[in-house]
Amino acid sequence: MDDVTILQFPATRVAYLRHVGPYGSPAISQTWLRFSAWAAQRGLFQPDRRVLGAAQDRPPFTAPEQCRYDCCVEVDAAFQPEADVAVQVLPGGPYACVRYSGAGIAALHQAWSRLFREWLPASGRQATDGPALEWYDRPMEIDVKTGYLTCLLCVPLQAT
Repeated sequence: MDDVTILQFPATRVAYLRHVGPYGSPAISQTWLRFSAWAAQRGLFQPDRRVLGAAQDRPPFTAPEQCRYDCCVEVDAAFQPEADVAVQVLPGGPYACVRYSGAGIAALHQAWSRLFREWLPASGRQATDGPALEWYDRPMEIDVKTGYLTCLLCVPLQAT
C-alpha cells in the first residue's frame, strides 16, 4: 500500500448516531440513511463540515455483536444532543489514511484489512485505541443500489 499518507487531524466535535452490531452489517446503511435525513433536516450537511464514520472497536478484540459504529457530522460548541443523537469529540493526532473507492461490504472490509494487517505492521507505526475513521468526501455520495462510495480510511496512530 504505497498510497498511504499520514495526516494530522484536529480533535473534532461531532453529533453521532450509533449502530451496535457487526461491522459490514446492512443495518449500518440504514443507520446512515436515518442519520443523513436527520442531519439534512437540521442543515448540518454543509461543505465545510466533516462527515465521518467512526469504528469504535477492533473486531479481533471485540465480539461482532458488540462493535460500535458511529455515523457522524462535525458540529460546533453550540450544538446540543437530542433524542438518540449524541455528541462526542473524536481524538486529534496523526492518522494513516488511504483513499478508498469501491462498492460492497467485502471490498471495504478488504481495504480496511490491508491497512491494518499489511501496511501498519510494515510501517513500524503503532495504532492507538481511538476510533478508525471513514472520512467522506463532500458532498457525501453513496450509490444506494451498488453501495459505491469514496472516502479516506484513516487509522489513528501513536505520535512519533
